[in-house]
Amino acid sequence: MCLLAIDPEIYQLWVDGHSSSEAVNILHQRGICQQTNAPLELVASDILDHYRTYALLEKLLHTPTKLASEQLAFQIEPQTSQMLIEMYYEFDDVVIRELLGKKITSKSRKNMDEVAEKTGITLKSC
Repeated sequence: MCLLAIDPEIYQLWVDGHSSSEAVNILHQRGICQQTNAPLELVASDILDHYRTYALLEKLLHTPTKLASEQLAFQIEPQTSQMLIEMYYEFDDVVIRELLGKKITSKSRKNMDEVAEKTGITLKSC
């Protein structure tokens, strides 16, 4: 049995709405190439593979019970499945602070780009 390997750091970058190329740059700045002795091209390829996997998992993340128990497409350990769900649905404190006290209306949904700009959180993550 081959279990799906999830890198929490790369997954968090994906959840935060960063593109794969942005994730490569962020991890490169954090010294991933020195830590792993891997060339940047290999790191970029690995991150792109992770992003493709996360895109496939996203459909299951919309119904967490399926990811946690019913799905058969991915071999995921229960604790990994739980981590994926928790990180995907985790609230950003700065976004919540911005939204608290405001009635959510169709207009406020349209203004989420302002919230994203004000908080520095990508629109996808808001």
